[in-house]
Amino acid sequence: MDELASRRHDRRQQKDLKAVALAAAARGWHVFPLRPGTTEPAVRDWAERATTNTWRIVRCWDSGPFNVGIVPCASGLLVLDLVPAGAGEQPPEPYRLPGVHGGTDVLAVLLEEWRARLPCETYSVDGPGGRMQYYFAHPDDACPPAAPGPLAWHVEVRCTGSYVPAAGCVTPDGAYTVGHDAALAEAPGWLTVPAGFDPDR
Repeated sequence: MDELASRRHDRRQQKDLKAVALAAAARGWHVFPLRPGTTEPAVRDWAERATTNTWRIVRCWDSGPFNVGIVPCASGLLVLDLVPAGAGEQPPEPYRLPGVHGGTDVLAVLLEEWRARLPCETYSVDGPGGRMQYYFAHPDDACPPAAPGPLAWHVEVRCTGSYVPAAGCVTPDGAYTVGHDAALAEAPGWLTVPAGFDPDR
């Protein structure tokens, strides 16, 4: 790619990422800049500085091709983050079972044990390497307390004190894309409890 083509690509990417930030803010989701090409915050105090203010978003993304972070708690969201296993990574007991390779498989095991279901008819994002993120509306317009650690191996709940990359972010490992563009489903209760939850207790 020659220098002129590279500059045009960068400008187009910057415009696209600004559109991503504005679209998220239009949904009422609080956004902040991530370092270009990464999922690392580009600002300190990102939770407090995340915003839905159009003027602030335009000013920020006009200054660089920042990826877009979303703060779930301030946005009224719970995000179920299903993380794929790394190369050579093996699940711990009790998830070392045939066909279990990452967070998606572990969640299937948990839901079968709990006789529960995942409300799939909700907004979702597909991330690099098979990562999947399901967005839910958290109850009562108040951030629930974070579960003490992951829900299970490679099954994370993002709300209090965390953030997620928005669909449209691009990293060296791949892009985050919309998996299913739908209205938010209400968060199931098991998203805010620690590992070992038993619905019959």
